[in-house]
Amino acid sequence: MLAKLLRSGAIYTAANVLAAGVPFVLLPVLTRALSPVEYGKVVSFFMLVSVSAALAGLSLHGAVGVRWLDTSRGNPRSFTGTAIVIVIASTAFAACLSALVGPAAGIELSPGVCALAAVLAGTSALQGMRFAVWQSMDQAVPAASLQVGAAVLNVCLSLSAVFLLAWGGMGRIVGAVAAGIVFAAFGVSSLVRNACATQPTRADASSLLRFGLPLMPHALAGALLASLDRFAVSAHMGAGSLGVYGAASQLGLVISVLADAATKAFTPQMYRLLTRDTTRSRLCMVGITYLSVPAWLLVAIVLWAGFLLFGDVLLGERYRDATHLAIWFLLGGAFGGAYLNVAGLFFFTSKTEWISVATLSACAVAGALAPFAVSRHGLLGGAAAYCASQAALLAAAWILSMRVKPMPWGRPLLAIRVLSRRRGIA
Repeated sequence: MLAKLLRSGAIYTAANVLAAGVPFVLLPVLTRALSPVEYGKVVSFFMLVSVSAALAGLSLHGAVGVRWLDTSRGNPRSFTGTAIVIVIASTAFAACLSALVGPAAGIELSPGVCALAAVLAGTSALQGMRFAVWQSMDQAVPAASLQVGAAVLNVCLSLSAVFLLAWGGMGRIVGAVAAGIVFAAFGVSSLVRNACATQPTRADASSLLRFGLPLMPHALAGALLASLDRFAVSAHMGAGSLGVYGAASQLGLVISVLADAATKAFTPQMYRLLTRDTTRSRLCMVGITYLSVPAWLLVAIVLWAGFLLFGDVLLGERYRDATHLAIWFLLGGAFGGAYLNVAGLFFFTSKTEWISVATLSACAVAGALAPFAVSRHGLLGGAAAYCASQAALLAAAWILSMRVKPMPWGRPLLAIRVLSRRRGIA
């Protein structure tokens, strides 16, 4: 089991690195091709994508993954087919809402472009369903290939639109949306063709909405949690400063990519440990969570040292300040990596309303702190506020998880000792 876990982890890590290479491949190109003001508009678009994801998709790819891992809860094929229909409908509604709300909220994009942000969010959810089914079947290679293929097409279309068509920042937006639509269509057709998605049912729709609707506050709060600092920077300092700030946040995403890969590799084993529900399995979960905190913090410091050495080569002189800001985003990503382990407890039990409480609590911290910190300390204040909000999210999720799924958190040394034995995770 350990060898299989390590193999899957290596595959998902490689795929995540390549998929996440989209912003990092494009970052040195776009920061040289676009002014900070124009790049700031691209950042604004992807901020709106993250907010739109709260409604476009309803996080149903998570429910699909759980159903395929635990088929005793019902037929996963009709469940997947029903989820596809709901995602498409919710995306259409989110696109209309985004076109109305985006410009009214002060985002410097046209209503049509704001609607495209919701479309891109919906395509990510559809791709996530195809990924979740393959992941649940322990088919790491096709799942990883889906990620990599979408990333490669994203880069190719974005660069073509920016340079060959001379569309500037809009080219980056169009390239991302077009790639998302292509691979969402592939994912849906593949599920239908392989009979992994069959006729929708009313019972499955009720179950999916029971899963997804309570997650809306969590998803929206999570998007705002990741964006409130950027909104504060945009409001107080303008699109040019947002461009520099957005470049720093892209550097910080490195650790989030690594954490996401580790979580994808570990999720099937985590659910098996939780299903087993023995003292040993619970101790293993606790040990992994405790060890993840210092491990991710160390990774953050090492990555920042690398950025300090090569930041000018990566970003160019106009974005030099972004390198120094990156440490706060890296530390925030480290707290986020540890949070993902705790969040799995909420998804496993389907008590997703509690994770919404955790996210809303952290969002309240960010909402109160970010505007004040930016007004007093500029970009540095915004970055520090982001880091603090991620730490608050980890703390809130950990406290609330005790209600959802009691675990032996008070026995860290025993948990680590059990985890260190191979039979403890086999």
